Amino acid sequence: MTPRPLTPVILGTDIGVYSMARSFHEAYGVRSVVVSEGPRGPIDHSSIIDNVYMGAGADDDRLLASLDAIAARHPGTKPVLMVNVEHHIDLVRRERAWLEDRFVVPTPPDAVIERVGDKGVLDRVLRAEGVASPGHVAVDVPGTDRDAWPALLAELTFPVVVKPATSGEYEVLRFPGRKKVYDADTLPEVLDILSAVKQAGFSGEMLVQELVPGDDTYNRVVNAYVDSRGEMTMAASGQVLLGLHQPAFLGNAAITLVEYDAALVDMVRKVLTAVDYRGYASIDVKIDPRDGVPRLLDINPRIGRSNYYINVGGANPVRVMVEDLVYGRAHTPELATTTGVFHYVPTAVLPRYLTDPALRAKVRGVLRRRRAVHPLDYPADRNVRRTAYRLLAGVNQVRGLRTHYPRPTDTGF
Repeated sequence: MTPRPLTPVILGTDIGVYSMARSFHEAYGVRSVVVSEGPRGPIDHSSIIDNVYMGAGADDDRLLASLDAIAARHPGTKPVLMVNVEHHIDLVRRERAWLEDRFVVPTPPDAVIERVGDKGVLDRVLRAEGVASPGHVAVDVPGTDRDAWPALLAELTFPVVVKPATSGEYEVLRFPGRKKVYDADTLPEVLDILSAVKQAGFSGEMLVQELVPGDDTYNRVVNAYVDSRGEMTMAASGQVLLGLHQPAFLGNAAITLVEYDAALVDMVRKVLTAVDYRGYASIDVKIDPRDGVPRLLDINPRIGRSNYYINVGGANPVRVMVEDLVYGRAHTPELATTTGVFHYVPTAVLPRYLTDPALRAKVRGVLRRRRAVHPLDYPADRNVRRTAYRLLAGVNQVRGLRTHYPRPTDTGF
């Protein structure tokens, strides 16, 4: 039987979007339709992408109209709709029935998103499974006043990290001093951050979480796909060597040592099984240098911006989903067991940031084996303009590091 046609439709413009398009092309030889407001470097001048530009300031209605037109061009089949940022996940949740009538939608079910987003539910699961996490408090920003916040935060030990509990609304909010993630050493600093967020009109919860010390190299990432049968058919893990430190991108990996950690993957598997997870998950973990314990920070219901690190490890994150949801076939689990280096920033900066001699030697050995991969450097999609963009973007990222994180710190901030 001839497999049904496959048309990936991806929302956005960043390296995560291009990485997904690259994965589809590597696995199935297909071009992806990418829907965005306008041209941007990672998706420009590509032979594996068909761009659909909506125009600057496009709202959800215009996006839905664009998606409707795309679906209409593929009668008799459903394109696969990939989203990878919180405000697009929020859109899927609001319009799921309409979208699923036209597309295959791999975004996890609403009930799953609610379970991993509810810190009370997740805390109970983590305790039951013996998984450690930092102490935290969720603050209802619009529903409480500054005078009430000190009592809410009284049990926390400083320093802390402050971030939106769910970031869909926050992603599109703009105000002076805005950061993706904040660090605070004192209670007054936290109060000022919460006040600024409240004044900007944020209507959700902010999570105030005890900071786990350690520089970027103590961060770990685990990615998984749990199929419709409840089986984890893709798993990958890596050690962050360096993160992006510009305020809007803090928390995203810039360079990752791809190395399969079976114990860490099994820890994540227990948690995902306990919440009856389905779909993609990107999990942030930090190894606490005080006791060596891995502490689970977040479970994100998406494939993740740095998703091409999975491919560097020898797995393809879209193939497992397509086999599951498009073709309805059981698929042998793909584990990213090949060691390599994923990088968006030139690896030449690493000697400045790797302070552990053993880790530095290990990474040097991987690089000598030419196992460093940049997601935008795809041999099947290489041309002068894309190469120029990739090199210039690397220079700009190095400049950003010099400005915002010139040397490693013992907190990663």
